[in-house]
Amino acid sequence: DGEKEAAKEAEEAPAPVEIDVESLDPMTVENVLDLGNGEPLFANFAYEDWTLLATRVELHLLLHAFRKDLDDPDRPSFGQGHLDFYYNKYFRTNFSIKNFGCTEFSEFVELVSTVVAVDEGNDLLKALMSEDTSFDQVLRQTEEDRRERQRRLDAGDETAKLKFTRPAPPSQQYGGYGGQYGGQRDGGYSRGGQDRRGGYSGGSYNSGGGGGGYSSGGYGGRAGYSSGQSRQGPYSGGGGNKGSYGGSYGGGGGGGGSYGGG
Repeated sequence: DGEKEAAKEAEEAPAPVEIDVESLDPMTVENVLDLGNGEPLFANFAYEDWTLLATRVELHLLLHAFRKDLDDPDRPSFGQGHLDFYYNKYFRTNFSIKNFGCTEFSEFVELVSTVVAVDEGNDLLKALMSEDTSFDQVLRQTEEDRRERQRRLDAGDETAKLKFTRPAPPSQQYGGYGGQYGGQRDGGYSRGGQDRRGGYSGGSYNSGGGGGGYSSGGYGGRAGYSSGQSRQGPYSGGGGNKGSYGGSYGGGGGGGGSYGGG
């Protein structure tokens, strides 16, 4: 009968794999969604980690999109003073280093030093990752940096603690699978419903309110990877307003650049 079959299946089911997650090198993990025990690489992400991930992807997209859109070898990028303008232009959101607990732009650059730098020759921002860099690779680097900060904190270095300014919480919205409201507000992952600020939720990875994340068929949200269309991105496989080339990396509902190697 049904009960016997269920019991038999339970007996035949493989035992959960025990993996020392902390011993894994994030940069060499092949599947960021499953480390081998069902846990994603970003299981310990907090609000600050999701914010850094989204910001890194957005800066990466922005700098490559600007260069291609302008298509002027004499002006490959722009200076830090124009970052807020172009951030709003591409992503329809304001940018301020104060939200990252920084008072100097150089402090902010240290937080995203694997993605962007200031060219000493002309003071223009420059992208450090090739335009075909995958979202997974940025995520791996974000986890690597999170672990390094945690090691410093464990050693008593309080300067490693990030102090980001969090936006006002959005009004409660119900949804997700089974009509459940997403419980995780500051990271982590929940299989029950929509996660508002990052993490894993019922088969999709979100980074609340539009931040980067992974969602079902692609990386969705304000900055991430989307297998669908980008509303405004210059690099969209599905229908950006400007030129495109295969796949769709980023963009999402918030507009902005999207690119990818489809």
